[in-house]
Amino acid sequence: MPRTNRRLSTNANGEPGKHGPGPSTAALERAEQLSRTGSWEWDLESDILLWSENMFRLLGLEPGAIVPTPEEVIGRTHPDDRQRVEDEVEAARHARRPPDVTYRVIWPDGSIHYLRGATAMEGRHEERSSRLIGSVQDLTDLVAAQRETAESLTLMEALQAAAPVGFAFVDRDLRVIRINEAMAWTDGRRPEDYLGKTVPEMVPDIWPRLEPVFARVLSTARPVTNLEVEREQGGSAAPGHWLASYYPVSIGGEVTGVGIVVVDVAEREKAEHLRAAVMETMMEGLCVLDAEGRLTFMNTAASRLLGWTEEELRGRNVHEAVHFQYGDGAPHPIEECELLKVRTEGRPVRMSHDAFTRKDGTIFPTAYSAAPLLSGAGVHGVVVVFRDTSAEAAQEERVKRELDTLVWVGRIRDALDEGRLTLYSQPIVPLADGRPSQELLLRMVGSNGEIVPPRTFLPVAERYGLIGEIDRWVIGQAIRMAAGGERLEANLSAESIGNLDLLPLIERQLREAGTDPSNVVFEITETALMKDIEAGEAFARGLSELGCQVALDDFGTGFGSFTYLKKLPITYLKIDADFVRELTTNRANQHLVRAIVGLARDFGYQTIAEGVEDAETLALLEDYGVDFAQGFHLGRPAPT
Repeated sequence: MPRTNRRLSTNANGEPGKHGPGPSTAALERAEQLSRTGSWEWDLESDILLWSENMFRLLGLEPGAIVPTPEEVIGRTHPDDRQRVEDEVEAARHARRPPDVTYRVIWPDGSIHYLRGATAMEGRHEERSSRLIGSVQDLTDLVAAQRETAESLTLMEALQAAAPVGFAFVDRDLRVIRINEAMAWTDGRRPEDYLGKTVPEMVPDIWPRLEPVFARVLSTARPVTNLEVEREQGGSAAPGHWLASYYPVSIGGEVTGVGIVVVDVAEREKAEHLRAAVMETMMEGLCVLDAEGRLTFMNTAASRLLGWTEEELRGRNVHEAVHFQYGDGAPHPIEECELLKVRTEGRPVRMSHDAFTRKDGTIFPTAYSAAPLLSGAGVHGVVVVFRDTSAEAAQEERVKRELDTLVWVGRIRDALDEGRLTLYSQPIVPLADGRPSQELLLRMVGSNGEIVPPRTFLPVAERYGLIGEIDRWVIGQAIRMAAGGERLEANLSAESIGNLDLLPLIERQLREAGTDPSNVVFEITETALMKDIEAGEAFARGLSELGCQVALDDFGTGFGSFTYLKKLPITYLKIDADFVRELTTNRANQHLVRAIVGLARDFGYQTIAEGVEDAETLALLEDYGVDFAQGFHLGRPAPT
């Protein structure tokens, strides 16, 4: 299979598409690798599919290793997710909804990876979409992190039950009716060794201490709890230290025996230390609240995330301290607090999007799980495990921006294909002797007929390699319009300034249109020129040799202007609008404009002042000897 360093295009039959490489650039590819995303574009009418390089990597492949088709993606999807992905794609085909689906794919090495696809529909008509544009994000690391969090919680729950608990039931004659292994192991025996024996026979060494306890439970029907019991080495008795509780067992209101629960204190202390170690090494914050929502404990991670020490926060209502506002700063009423529902309804909750406030007042996005601590009397507390999701939120925002950008790539592509670029013009007026002219300004007509300003789409066009095609369209329009004898100015991007192959095209179009080259003025910005001075100088000289004129736009905003002014075949210096605004009140701008006018005269150039918005500014420019002026005061841009 051929390899590619841009996009691959095919139709649904796996045949190469006719449109060549898609609108991907090295910048996009690098950004996708860093954000672990891929992008794609599917023209449903022609069945041409375009993939970015990183789409291959998200499937565990080298770029260009396969011909990209929808069937390739579905075929590499986990069997349990395959039907769902097929259903989402089919729904998108018929414009029912833009799919946003999370699914698993199987790499060639057998590993499973989690992907999330987000899709936008373009060109909807006759109940179908004509184009789908989407991005895919690798969620494998996020899923692993969430799984580790769940495993940490499961481990903690297991540790809580890790201390051996002995259980036995004796009748009123203190004869053993039931006993479990943990209780029997206190003497190193089996449960069947004790059945039918009495308590005095089981523990003769400590029976004198236990006799009044059993008598009290049987006579009062009240439990005796957490009695410390120690046994010394002797006979068959095993040494140990336990906490024992004795409960009356009643049938029909009559006490029929005693239930015994014994916990090995030494083992419980080990489990407690281990559980504490787990909690302190967790990356997630853990807080324990009482029944009133007050903090009773938090681990080191919680202290780090919230900025509070446990001593500072203990006893305070956690909602009022850290959960009192939403992510946008709006108040978060306590009656809407999900943590309150855990306490009042006794059910666990999971929140993937919420916000906590640190001690210093900064708000951070968080996800948390909260579970009730239950007792016979109901909920007596809440355990909360939370994490900072700032990185996840930033990643989601990056993916959203990339998807929005890809949508604009499709819109620009459609505008070019459907002839929905248009030009406005703004007059450039002579202030003394001179010939008037017009500057051509690019606009895009949206799919609903709205006019889209250049600041909305040109940055996307520059980033994704469409600006060269736009420039060629503007050049062709300007040359044809100038054939009528009017002098017109057209802007060129930095990409075109460095493209010497563009000069033969301009020469041919001038010849075919019969246009006087001197009627075409090409504007080159100073900042674009600075990106490659040598290429810019060669391009400007090529335009001059064709007979066209060159204007240096936004003069004064770059650096090193005086170095290359004497080298470039410039006709006009355009004074940037930032220096013209407030000219009547800003003395620094006045000195600067006068200096530019003097410099231009020394080099034999004419000056054009942009951004003229009132008569007072116009009069001052005339007084300074500026040759031409342009701005809303003299004429707003209008359709050509």
